[in-house]
Amino acid sequence: MRLIDKDGKPHPSWRLIIIAISVIMVGALTFSGMVYAMSKQVSIVDGVNEISFTTYANVTVEVLAEKGIVLGEADEISPRLDEKISDGAKIIITRAKNIKIIDGENTFDKLTAKRTVEEVLDQAGIKIGEGTQLNVALNDEITENMVINIIRLSQEIIKEESPIPFKTIKKPTTKLKEGQTKVTREGLDGVAEKAYNVCYENGVQISRELISKTVKTKPIDKIIEYGVPNIPKVAAITYHSGVKVSRGVELRYKAVIQVSASAYDLSYQSTGKRPGDRGYGRTATGSMVQKGTVAVDPRVIPLGSRLYIESADGSWTYGNAVAADTGGAIKGNKIDLFMSSNSEAKQFGRRTAKVYILE
Repeated sequence: MRLIDKDGKPHPSWRLIIIAISVIMVGALTFSGMVYAMSKQVSIVDGVNEISFTTYANVTVEVLAEKGIVLGEADEISPRLDEKISDGAKIIITRAKNIKIIDGENTFDKLTAKRTVEEVLDQAGIKIGEGTQLNVALNDEITENMVINIIRLSQEIIKEESPIPFKTIKKPTTKLKEGQTKVTREGLDGVAEKAYNVCYENGVQISRELISKTVKTKPIDKIIEYGVPNIPKVAAITYHSGVKVSRGVELRYKAVIQVSASAYDLSYQSTGKRPGDRGYGRTATGSMVQKGTVAVDPRVIPLGSRLYIESADGSWTYGNAVAADTGGAIKGNKIDLFMSSNSEAKQFGRRTAKVYILE
């Protein structure tokens, strides 16, 4: 092939070759630019691992296939598997973790790729409302083998009825013989209503507090009468103030009463006790017996009263005394005067006496 004609000018075939070569070069450059334009710089974050690379894949699933990355059943990925990716895209894979959820009596294992406790509970359709407690915080991040314990608290007011036991009252009566008894009214329990504030934890009672108690029906007391001796009616005390002169000493008194007086001493015949016995020599008020100690009926003469005692006709005088003792036979207008010896007590016998109750 001639590249130069006879006139010394380039042959037309040479021009064609140059043009062809130019076309080929332009085409190669164009194809290379197109290929470069189709590639993408992509990164994948898989847990704590991150890789960056160039890919010609168009959607997420193709990128994973290219790198041989397999997703578990509950793993999550962003962007979605069917989503197109662009240059500079970051694919984030969240691997699922095994956790346990305890909700009252229900316990179940769960595989989840959710990031926080709140997201997991929302995914499981578990509502956390007022009165619910968790062993973890809602914003805590999920970790492998985490246990989420849901404690549901509740309370209610419960009302219950309970019996109010009746009392048994015993009353003395002279209408029955001594030792006999008679039920004059049967007893009946009352009814009380109690209100309790009861608290539950996962349906199990954990506390019970009484907050109110109301008597709905009062109880009716049972009455039993028992026979007692017919004790003579106590004579009324003449309450009037005055002055009693004894051996030149004026004694002011507030009351005077006439009684039947007897005498006792520390002998077994008088007290039924011997030296060493419990209570020997002591009065009903706890003091030691001595001259001037007088046993009285407290219904007539109050214990502790200061007294002056003499005969009704002035033939004898016992003098100053204290109402400090009692006796089984001293009932009504009777008194028992302490004597130093058994012979004195026997000699005194029983006499009518006048008792001045001193101020």
